[in-house]
Amino acid sequence: MSIEQNWKRLSEQDDTDLSQLLQPGRLKKLHSSNPLQKIKFYLIVSVIWAVLISGLYIYIMLRFPQWPVVLCLGVVLLFTVWSGYKAYVLYKNVNPLVTGNSLLAEMEKQYEGINAWMELQMRVAVFIYPVAAAGGFMIGGMIGSGKSIAFFLSKPPVIFALIICILVLVPVCIWFAKWLFRKSFGKHLVTLKENIDALKGVD
Repeated sequence: MSIEQNWKRLSEQDDTDLSQLLQPGRLKKLHSSNPLQKIKFYLIVSVIWAVLISGLYIYIMLRFPQWPVVLCLGVVLLFTVWSGYKAYVLYKNVNPLVTGNSLLAEMEKQYEGINAWMELQMRVAVFIYPVAAAGGFMIGGMIGSGKSIAFFLSKPPVIFALIICILVLVPVCIWFAKWLFRKSFGKHLVTLKENIDALKGVD
C-alpha cells in the first residue's frame, strides 16, 4: 500500500476522542471558584437592596406622615442604612486578588468579618422587626379602616391583633433573614473555610 493510500485512509477515520469531546454537554464552562469574589459580589448586592428599601421606606413615610408610622419606619430605616453601610465597608475591604503570604490572613479576616456582620445584624434585628411589624400593622389598619391610627388602636381587639401580628411575623422575619444569609453567603463561606483549613494544613 502506497504512502498516499495510507494517508487517505487515516484522514477518513473519525477521531473518536475528539468527537466525544465535541458532543453536546461534554464541554463545560469554567466557573470562578474564588469564594472571596462571590462574597464581594453579594455584599454589593446587599448594598443595592439597602438603598432601594431605604427609598421605599422614605416614600411610605411621606405617603403616611402620621407620627407613629414615621417613628416606626424611621427606626427601621436607620437599621437598613446602618446595615447597608456596614456591607459597603466590608465590600471595600474584600480583596479577592490577594496572593502569596497575605492570602491566608485575608481569607481569615474576611471569614470572621462576614460572620460577625451577619451575627450582629441578627441580634439587632430581634429588636427592629417588632417595630417594623407594628408600623406595617398601623399602615394596614389605616388603609383598611379608613380611620386614624388613634381611632382603630383604641379598640381592644385591634391591640390584641397587633400583639398576635408581632408574635407571628417577627419569628418569620428572623427565619427569612437567616435563610437569605445562607442563600447569599452560606455556600461561599463554607468554601472559604475549607480553603482556610487547607492552607493551614499546608503550613
